[in-house]
Amino acid sequence: MGRNIQKKINNLLLALKQKGAVYKINTVQFYSEKQDRICTKLILWEEHPQRDGEVFYSKAELLKYLAGRWKEVRKNGECQEGENGAACKEDE
Repeated sequence: MGRNIQKKINNLLLALKQKGAVYKINTVQFYSEKQDRICTKLILWEEHPQRDGEVFYSKAELLKYLAGRWKEVRKNGECQEGENGAACKEDE
């Protein structure tokens, strides 16, 4: 199941990029005492990585967010250039 979600995420990232919305994803691992295990945090950036990004704790959450962004971009047509040409104007 995990590969299927990752494949969908990759396809959405590619589709968004083709419309002018470039996203970057970083992962950070940390130890959760509450869950007594290593957890992964996904950080999605629309602009520069030194700024705050959207944080997700599961790929399913990230997939839902990207699907929502794709619906917005499809509804509004091509993405408008943002500050660095990577983000949609409405995201600023």
